[in-house]
Amino acid sequence: MGYTWLGMRKLTWEEVLQRHEKGELAGCFRLYDDNSEAMIDRDYDFAGDILAHHKKGGEFGEEIDTVDLELADGKKITAPAVVDVSALGCMDELEYELWHVIEDYMVQFGIRTQDDEPDWATVKAVQDCILNQFIGAGVNFKLFDDETQAEINKRFREKENEANGK
Repeated sequence: MGYTWLGMRKLTWEEVLQRHEKGELAGCFRLYDDNSEAMIDRDYDFAGDILAHHKKGGEFGEEIDTVDLELADGKKITAPAVVDVSALGCMDELEYELWHVIEDYMVQFGIRTQDDEPDWATVKAVQDCILNQFIGAGVNFKLFDDETQAEINKRFREKENEANGK
């Protein structure tokens, strides 16, 4: 199944190699399928500890801040302090999975589609509802990379100044 704790961001192998080259791998973690982890100390042996773990299919991660929140009916959740959606890139896989859930609902009502293509407007509407529930609970989504967000903020300030006659 793999390592699943939300308080850990998984590192790609490229990130592990970059951190090793910069001397920044100590303090990160080797992750195990049973949801346990082991901190990488300063005296790690790259070939014996890191490369061997990687060759066995092991993963690596870094701890991230989390917050405890509550959904609308009081269900307790734990989320990363910032959910970086921009890092996901494309959400196509999640959207296809959501379409399959919608299809399961339709089957229960005796409804069927006439072709195999998802109805993206329905998927987006359900996805928006889900995301709005998380936002209402206080989940902090980061939607854009830092450069794009800075550009959006800059344009917003320019329009605000323009509207205020500055």
